[in-house]
Amino acid sequence: MNFVEKMTELEKILKDLEGGGEDSLSLDLALTEYERGIELVRECRAYLADAQRKISILSQDGELTPLGNGTKKDHEGRDDE
Repeated sequence: MNFVEKMTELEKILKDLEGGGEDSLSLDLALTEYERGIELVRECRAYLADAQRKISILSQDGELTPLGNGTKKDHEGRDDE
């Protein structure tokens, strides 16, 4: 399952858990869905952390720089310009 599929499933779980009324989940099913959601969050965080490490390795100076709006302030302190 890729990142987008995990996020899609997580959104569905969230909607199901937030739902109320006649089609609300039983307590047992809600707990199962909650556990699955926590698992998906952990997997997505690990995926993002791995992507961040890869970007760091691929960056020119080896440091992660925050994405900004391209203003001069965003690039202050960098020696590569």
